[in-house]
Amino acid sequence: MEEGKSYDVNFFKPSTPFLKANIRAIIIGLVIWGVVTYGFQILLKIMETPTPEAPYAAYMKYAPTLADGTASAEDKVAAANMYLAVLGKSAALLQNEPLRNAFTSTVYNILPAADQATLLDVAAKAADDKTVDVGFINSAMGISENAAMMAVVPYGLSAITPDKMAMGDPALKPVMDKFLIHNQSVLTDTIVFGFPFHYFFTALVTLTIFVLICLVYCSVIDKLMKKHGMESSFE
Repeated sequence: MEEGKSYDVNFFKPSTPFLKANIRAIIIGLVIWGVVTYGFQILLKIMETPTPEAPYAAYMKYAPTLADGTASAEDKVAAANMYLAVLGKSAALLQNEPLRNAFTSTVYNILPAADQATLLDVAAKAADDKTVDVGFINSAMGISENAAMMAVVPYGLSAITPDKMAMGDPALKPVMDKFLIHNQSVLTDTIVFGFPFHYFFTALVTLTIFVLICLVYCSVIDKLMKKHGMESSFE
């Protein structure tokens, strides 16, 4: 009985000129795609510069005096606004107890004595009811015209007692570093069609290049098949 032909194909050991040319085209396409996709990410990493936001500079300014209780009334108001701005950055931060405690403690210290007891009551209720009246807090912080910040206040309050309050906490530093310092460069700061360049390039350009690579590969493989006499009988 005549031994049948073997049709095994090994990507790493092409046995015919067509397979060798085909694999060469695939590798070239993968290399181009890899350089465009991962090379850009490496370039972003090389060019990045840690850049703090304005609230970070405020935190570094107020942290020492908040910790030792020597902050002025104006500084406490500014610090309360800074804490609130950070709380509004992420839903995860609204679960950060040191940050919420620092915000609540700072607000407590900027309120008149008559309102401090009210704050403790409102903070205790806010855990279950986010519709509590925090107008007196908004007024003390000077945010009565800022709807976005006012919306965060009930979520930022923490139910604590006066003896547990601390306007500053060493545990806040890593949080501030993570959420208020961003890696920036000309690649992130340049705006293209309303998008930061790095986002535009990653979301649109790399996808477009991938599609072009696929189209070029189809054209190349079609020419290779004709060159090696492998045209389909249906063409």
